[in-house]
Amino acid sequence: MKNIIVVAKWEFLTRIKSKLFLISTFLFPLLIIGFSIVPSLLMTKVDTERKIIGVVDNTGYLGGKIQVKLTEDFKLNSGEQKYQVMQFKKQESELAASLLDSSVIDGYLVIPENVIDSNQVTYYTKTLGDFKGVGEVRSCANTIISRERMIRENIDPDVVDKLNRRVHFITLEPGKTAEQSDEMLSYFVPFIFVMMLFFTIFMTSQILLRSVLQERSNKLVETLLSSVSAGELMNGKILGLGLLGLLQLAVYLVIGVSVSSYQGLYLITGTEVIFFLVYFIFGYLLYSAIFAAIGSIFDNEQEAQQVTSVMSLITVVPIMLSSFVIANPDATLTVVLSYIPVMTPFFMILRIGVQMPSVFQIITTTLVLMVSVVMTMIIAGKIFRTAILMYGKRPTLPEILRWIKE
Repeated sequence: MKNIIVVAKWEFLTRIKSKLFLISTFLFPLLIIGFSIVPSLLMTKVDTERKIIGVVDNTGYLGGKIQVKLTEDFKLNSGEQKYQVMQFKKQESELAASLLDSSVIDGYLVIPENVIDSNQVTYYTKTLGDFKGVGEVRSCANTIISRERMIRENIDPDVVDKLNRRVHFITLEPGKTAEQSDEMLSYFVPFIFVMMLFFTIFMTSQILLRSVLQERSNKLVETLLSSVSAGELMNGKILGLGLLGLLQLAVYLVIGVSVSSYQGLYLITGTEVIFFLVYFIFGYLLYSAIFAAIGSIFDNEQEAQQVTSVMSLITVVPIMLSSFVIANPDATLTVVLSYIPVMTPFFMILRIGVQMPSVFQIITTTLVLMVSVVMTMIIAGKIFRTAILMYGKRPTLPEILRWIKE
């Protein structure tokens, strides 16, 4: 046990200083937060710049109504009008286009003479990516034209607006208040946790794989095996990198919970954190044993990556099916896939984040995962002991099976 702790300590202290670990642990979540939060803040912030919009009115009367609605409905942070509207006559479309080309105006709306029947207008702008601005002009034009159509049919638009008021639809989970339930969060939070589990497991497992390959290629493993046994070396590496993975996972959780608390969002309970850690630990042990065995078989990383790519494809399946699992956490397919050991950690994290499975399913999936980890560690240990000192010859599948039987 002493040798295992020494190897684990060396692996942990060595890898924690690597640039890959530091970047993936601290920079990666900050980038994710930046890409997800900053755009939404920019989209929802109050506008501070006035826009000049042109209206080429071929009807002779709708342009003025659109102008009034734009100037009354949308304001700047200072309280001033956001939109300044320039009216153009029918024959002045080219003038509006030239003003847009010279950036005098930000865009112009063309209203055809038969707009009531054609139900189509055209908006020209250089900033197609300004979804907020385009949406405001679209909403305004749609409201004015719809009201004009009602008036022509002798329908009171105010009565229609009153009857068409949207029902305030609240979605709640049993036992939770409106502040604790969020429909979008219930979808994205489990997916985010699965992605965290995916990156943490595969980063540490890939480090384990490269560590074994590196020590084999420079024959450092021969020196190490003169002081420790093959089993102690493998278990020490797995333990050290497992602690590294837990540290990385803890950093992810702290950053995620801190940001969500700042935004006033409800993400995860203490019970869910416990289950998350349980499935992470067993998931990590399962994959690390597989990667340690792969690293001991091959002489170079290129050949090993061909095999690990297959494992990557397997773990992508839960991510691909995440939408189905989140919408159907108790479906037969979801439950069956939860009992496949290489997918159990991912599917159970998804299900726990959406709707807590039954106690029976949690216990049985955990037992299946534990048994699979023990068997995989035993098999990986036999392969590791025999293959770690083999050079120049890649073992065949019959040879690997014979090692396992022996």
